[in-house]
Amino acid sequence: MMINYWNPIEEIDAARRQLDHIFEGVLDTDKSSKYPRWAPAIELWDTGDALVLKAFLPSVKVESLDIQATRESISISGERHPEELKEGTQRLFSDISYGHFHRAAKLPIAIQNTEVEASFEQGILILTLPKVETEQNKVVKVNLLSDSSNETSQTALEASHTPENS
Repeated sequence: MMINYWNPIEEIDAARRQLDHIFEGVLDTDKSSKYPRWAPAIELWDTGDALVLKAFLPSVKVESLDIQATRESISISGERHPEELKEGTQRLFSDISYGHFHRAAKLPIAIQNTEVEASFEQGILILTLPKVETEQNKVVKVNLLSDSSNETSQTALEASHTPENS
């Protein structure tokens, strides 16, 4: 007699894949394409004077990318096409999503959208998003003020912050 061990995580993952497969064509399909929409994975981090956004776009051609930046958000769209198969070859299974994609990210702070730099290498898009100057960490000198009796002390900032118009 052979003992089979039950792995609940494996069962849950299989059910999730089946549900994804059922709903991918119903909920998120671009009607102009025969493929369901997909969204690339992204990362965003703060380097102090800029934000850096990394998007994973394997098999996407740079010509299909459209990147738009506002002071508060980034939008990336494009299209990924399946590889052309040789005659007589048949695709039996694929977990890869093809077709049009769109990914927008609201940024936590304002950026200088006219100064955005982009690089695209080996399917990875990296955007460097410089912060507006008022959003960068500034060092300000703090003066210690005291009254003539030296009983109380107060601090005052020499620099003042004025909100920048959007």
